[in-house]
Amino acid sequence: MFINKSQLTKALTLALVTSGIALSGCEQASTTTQVKNSSSASTSIVRMKSESLNATYAEMRAKQISDVSYDLHVKIDNKSESFSGSTTLNFELIENNQNDVTIDFDEGTIKSLTVNGKQVNFSYEKWFITIPAAELTPGKQSIIIDYERAYSTDGSGFHRFVDPKNGEVYLYTDFEPYDANRLFPHFDQPDLKASYKIEVTAPAHWQIISATRETSISENGDTKVWSFPASAKFSSYVFSLHAGNYAVWEDDFEGMTLRLFARQSLAEYVKTDEWFIPTKQSFAFFNKYFDVKYPFGKYDQIVAPDFNAGAMENVAAVTFSEGYIARGEKSTSARMSLANVIAHEMAHMWFGDLVTMRWWNGLWLNESFATYMANLAIAEASDFENNWDVFYSGTKQWAYRTDDSVNTHAIELPVASTGVALSNFDGITYGKGASVLKQLPYYLGEENFRVGVSTYLKKFSYQNTDLEDFIGELGKAAGKDMTQWTQDWLFNAGLNTIKVNYQCSEGKISEFAIKQTAPEGYPTLREQRVQIGLYNVNADGNAMSLTSATPIMYKGATTKIKEVIGQVCPDLVYPNEADWGYVKVDLDEKSLASAQKHINAIDNATMRLMLWQSLSDSVRDANLAADQLVNFAMANIEGETDYNVTRKIASTLTSALNYLTVATRLEQNDYSVLYMEVEDLYLDLLEKAEAGSDFQKLWYSRYVRVSKTAKHLDNLKNILNGELSFDGITIDQDKRWSLVAKMNRYQHGNYQALLTSEATKDITDSGVKSAIYAEVLRPEAEVKAKWFNVVINNPDKLKLSTLRYIMWGLFPSEQQALEAPYKAKILAHIPKLNEGSDLGLLESFAGSMLPSQCTPASEVELAQLIKEYSEMKPQVLKAVKASHQNIGRCVKALTLLKLSANNT
Repeated sequence: MFINKSQLTKALTLALVTSGIALSGCEQASTTTQVKNSSSASTSIVRMKSESLNATYAEMRAKQISDVSYDLHVKIDNKSESFSGSTTLNFELIENNQNDVTIDFDEGTIKSLTVNGKQVNFSYEKWFITIPAAELTPGKQSIIIDYERAYSTDGSGFHRFVDPKNGEVYLYTDFEPYDANRLFPHFDQPDLKASYKIEVTAPAHWQIISATRETSISENGDTKVWSFPASAKFSSYVFSLHAGNYAVWEDDFEGMTLRLFARQSLAEYVKTDEWFIPTKQSFAFFNKYFDVKYPFGKYDQIVAPDFNAGAMENVAAVTFSEGYIARGEKSTSARMSLANVIAHEMAHMWFGDLVTMRWWNGLWLNESFATYMANLAIAEASDFENNWDVFYSGTKQWAYRTDDSVNTHAIELPVASTGVALSNFDGITYGKGASVLKQLPYYLGEENFRVGVSTYLKKFSYQNTDLEDFIGELGKAAGKDMTQWTQDWLFNAGLNTIKVNYQCSEGKISEFAIKQTAPEGYPTLREQRVQIGLYNVNADGNAMSLTSATPIMYKGATTKIKEVIGQVCPDLVYPNEADWGYVKVDLDEKSLASAQKHINAIDNATMRLMLWQSLSDSVRDANLAADQLVNFAMANIEGETDYNVTRKIASTLTSALNYLTVATRLEQNDYSVLYMEVEDLYLDLLEKAEAGSDFQKLWYSRYVRVSKTAKHLDNLKNILNGELSFDGITIDQDKRWSLVAKMNRYQHGNYQALLTSEATKDITDSGVKSAIYAEVLRPEAEVKAKWFNVVINNPDKLKLSTLRYIMWGLFPSEQQALEAPYKAKILAHIPKLNEGSDLGLLESFAGSMLPSQCTPASEVELAQLIKEYSEMKPQVLKAVKASHQNIGRCVKALTLLKLSANNT
């Protein structure tokens, strides 16, 4: 599954509108009572009622049951809000079994159940079926279950979507980590791999897609029956079923048909080259790199509505968010992002689908590996450039921020249940793990790493593995004992910092050492291979260039570096040149001064990128006043020529500007004039940008995002009305909605009429959600009451994807006075949701709706909430902890900002 950092704060589809409030966290308590030792399946274990599957119980069941296959019959239509099916579960039951057999099935209706052709006693506990051990005999079992179930409306399980534009119904599945049992009854855990044979009865005009290609389609009145052969063995969370009147496009890769599916009402916006070119490039790269030919025979990609993540690696039928289909022109970075996601999901076909983790503690390796391999494929086999700079700015910073947060955790850690697993889709699981894997080719050697991966895939095909299986093959290939590396990097949390300490004599380096530190509470010091980059200003003083890049290994608190002794005394030292390592860099004073003086003169774009990141970190860590960075960024942004670096400066400027906005709102100091200068700057950069260029797209989006004063809101209104235009920028429907949202958020112009007009013109799903969002943003008490009531009292009337738009828009930061009357109700509602089983709604509500302000009082309140919510699910607790830490950082940043203002 692909979840990038921006998707933790808002859905891809919301990227085209203007505001979001951070999402967070997850958790689930232990749900198994163990009567004796769980290591044996002959030991009695009672499964407790829960929406999650417990690791201890799953471990027992994996010993209890083997040789699993499913024969599925599903009947679906375009009218009902529920579906029916029949599942035959074939498996082997061990001798001396003392445990009941439980079959996972979430909140459906059991019409009949037979075991080996006989009626038996069974019970159904809302989340699973229990067949008593006394009703079963060892050996081969054939259990047939006829059932009904309502479709899902939260983007998980078997989701139903009705296209508001044409009434067409679309169905798709999304199962990770524990939602396949919302389609059919079965053993829903990754280490009970099975083969799947499925027959689907559906409306005659629909397309049906699953893990294999259909062998026959037969007419049956106004329906058709699609028959799919038995698949290879794989875990149920990567099985899939997609159905509806999808538009389909075809291409070919070395004789294998590639297919792409999307809703009919989006077909006109699909640019197939954006999909098929990177698909074929990635196939060519992975087949060669892994030395294992793609194992699943066919490859489909389905673009699905209401999808919760970026994409999901269903075997041979990958699902993507509709956010990757734009109703206008994409920037190069947007097309690159899509190519990266395509490669990510394809990497999973080998690493995750062919070879699968045994339990969800291995989620990180599954996702980290796909993240790293996708970036490697884009860097080496695509049409895009500078991918590792994009990785550094995005994925790696997500990792650093998560690792530097109160919610950090070890990469490899116990996972008590599937509910806990759901909470681990974060910057550690994806970003840190991928960054750690990225350093391994430097540590072990690139070819040793590749051979180890290839051997692992060949050795464990169609099996489940543990961490030591993977690390063991890497160590064998490199001839290196990986025990200490594994302990330091995978089992211990925390982000280290390095800083150089050096002396020069007669213009040459005479002493040089790297000092490594660890954060309080996470004392591990690590060994890592990095490069020491030495930079010097030229004789004219107008350029700074890399003098040397020296690979070295450091470990412990202090490492003396002999390799650079005698080199020319540098103007700037960067001890992670080219970003080999995973570490935070604290620049020495001379290097920091040189960076600030010569930042645009450094001829290495990656170096400039990392220096700007260091400056951004300094503001976040309250070591640099936000106003100083805003002024520095404004002075240097126009002189930057690299697109990725410019994006970093713009994001850095925006983040620092947010602190000034908060300070102004809290009447600490008035930064309104400086804010307007940034608005003016972005408009100026937009007007100067080359027509149709990525820079122009960047400055347009930044200008719209930052504009909030009357002068610039007038400009946005004129853009919407066609009275102001920029050659090269087309104001497509999604851009129109971002402008309408701005007008409504700040009650500017004829904002109500603009919303009504736009909603009438755009009756698509995206249009409906955008219209709701724009209305919700209005700073009007009656609007807040209307939509708050929907979220609290009538959430079942809307899909979760729509509810998220409401929650994101209800209380923007400047509308905290309107939020105040609802504070007690929000805090009272969180425990109620925590008692339920809807983890998706719980996570969205706790992450989006938690009241907070950048004040010491709010920091104290959140600290108290951490205590009150300490026993709640991690979806709640992580959200509160993150909010508390972010408010603490904000308070410190504002304190430094106040000192800066007083000293000016």
